Amino acid sequence: MSIVTPEEIYQRCMKEPWAVGGFIGYNMEIMQAAIEAAFAVKAPIMVQASCRVIDYAGADILHAMAKAYGERYNTDIVLHLDHGDTVERCITCIDNGFSSVMLDCSEDSFEDNVRKTQDVVNYAHKHGACVEGEVFHPIDSPERFETGLDEAVRYVQLTGCDSLAICCGNAHDIDPEYPKKLKIDQIQMIHEALPKVPLVLHATSIFPDSFIERANAVGSSQKKIKNFTLEDLQDSFKYGVCKVNSALDIKMLFTTAVREYMLHHPSQIDPRKYLGYARDEIRKYIEQKHTEVFLDNSRM
Repeated sequence: MSIVTPEEIYQRCMKEPWAVGGFIGYNMEIMQAAIEAAFAVKAPIMVQASCRVIDYAGADILHAMAKAYGERYNTDIVLHLDHGDTVERCITCIDNGFSSVMLDCSEDSFEDNVRKTQDVVNYAHKHGACVEGEVFHPIDSPERFETGLDEAVRYVQLTGCDSLAICCGNAHDIDPEYPKKLKIDQIQMIHEALPKVPLVLHATSIFPDSFIERANAVGSSQKKIKNFTLEDLQDSFKYGVCKVNSALDIKMLFTTAVREYMLHHPSQIDPRKYLGYARDEIRKYIEQKHTEVFLDNSRM
């Protein structure tokens, strides 16, 4: 099988109330866990890489890994660049076989964001790849950023992006003690104005207090996050939200699992043992997210 764009998956999501999970593949073990978990529950497979992951592993290596896993499991995989930092980075990933890219222009003006995204869209569409755009503006609130209806519509019209990441109570870097709540009415308005555009939510790692307690039991010192509810997130699936990113929870669980293993096996020096244990914990967790968070068991 092959590396594919998310278009077909998003079209299915637009017709049914579920979303695909976009999982950051920080290393081989996490990429393997994400692919095996999706394959086990017959969910679409989307693996993502941030710029730091690409700097660490290489875009060509990540593509080769994803392609090899697709061949092993005889399944299609979406390979996505998350929060690309430059137009050039997006082009490099496309040239190395990524089927989807996102350009993060959060520090730029609306006009510069549009101009840069247009450049990426033009290149991507010529090479059979898709582009996730993102638009929002700063607000004087702990939520920090918000996507307005008018700017969302203008941005999509001007850039021709294939999907749109929005901020509706889910912006990055919100104080963890600030009680988050998704603005479902705002998401609905954007969806009704852009009914054919798949919407994407970032910064949506939802986990119970026990998740933090498990990490802190092995020395993590994490604060409990006042996140929005699972019901909030799932409500958004009715209004065009087709992809939900997952990164913070994956990083936290993987590190927790490695610490747990080493705490109970202090003399162990074989990386395959503690990395394998962490991989298995991630796989079980992602299987659960597919069936309990991203939903629609009828597609299984």
